[in-house]
Amino acid sequence: MKTNKHNELFDKVKGLQWYPWVGNNYDDNKLLLIGESHYARNEIKKKDFLNKNGTIGTIEDVFNGSSWNFFRNTHYALTGSDNVDKEALWSNVAFYNFIQRTMQTTKGRPTPNDYKDGWKVFFELLKIMKPTHCIFLGSSSAQYLWPLIEKNNDIVFIKNKCRLEKKDRKIGRFLGKVAHLEFEDVSTDITFIRHPSAFFKKEEWHSYLMEKAGAILEDLQRKTKL
Repeated sequence: MKTNKHNELFDKVKGLQWYPWVGNNYDDNKLLLIGESHYARNEIKKKDFLNKNGTIGTIEDVFNGSSWNFFRNTHYALTGSDNVDKEALWSNVAFYNFIQRTMQTTKGRPTPNDYKDGWKVFFELLKIMKPTHCIFLGSSSAQYLWPLIEKNNDIVFIKNKCRLEKKDRKIGRFLGKVAHLEFEDVSTDITFIRHPSAFFKKEEWHSYLMEKAGAILEDLQRKTKL
């Protein structure tokens, strides 16, 4: 099981249930990927997510051949290819799931409080990981961001430099969204795309991401090409 140099700091983040995956080369470009939820659909999965290494174990399963649509589509959205060196890709990014409790079924949905709590954890992780760019693999959380910036008493955001565009681009029925956050020594761009599951328009979302994070993704593509 992979361990992170940041785990001691992660342990201090209130509400964080699982350690993020942090690739060995994350610091090269500091690209942070954010999924939505873990699903505990059976007793084995429930046990997997009882300890803080549940997310790390999920990514290691991807190395070992697990073929979830979510990850196949994510690989394409980032690289523009179905044929990538998965180990190299995940060595160059960080990843965690935004919602800090498991969903019991694939139809389970987070509550508004789940999203609000997720943003509070996210802000604390930014202080530790200091990503250059964050890509949200699913955009449901975006609607809760700005109210928390406006009303947050724990973090002093540089509000004249923070922004959220809720309707940046429409692809199919789904909107791409962008944001920028600055506070303390954190400065990060954020791109929200549709959740990369069934019926995901992978070519169009890849083009969208290239517009938003082209330099980082071009470097990732060079490192992951087979």
